[in-house]
Amino acid sequence: MASIMGSIFGETTGVEADKTLGLNAVAGAGAMANAYLVAALGASTPEVKRLYSDYLTQVLVGHQGLTELNLGKGWANPYQEPESQLQVAYRDSQEILTSPQ
Repeated sequence: MASIMGSIFGETTGVEADKTLGLNAVAGAGAMANAYLVAALGASTPEVKRLYSDYLTQVLVGHQGLTELNLGKGWANPYQEPESQLQVAYRDSQEILTSPQ
């Protein structure tokens, strides 16, 4: 398992790798929730609609847990000024682009 993570993150370990995984997990859960919502709205039978709705509820609970983790660790701060959020995103992207491969 360490070799897989090493190939993904290279020399980056610890908090930066955890932050990347945490933020990506939230984004993935959001995309999954969107997919289940669209599927539930487009379902033609009540049984299938209920099935997708139940899955959507489970994904939303997971998304909330991941969001709370990210907020608790300080990896995301939704109450920062938008300019500050952009500066942090820009700084993080510059670190990624300038890090040795």
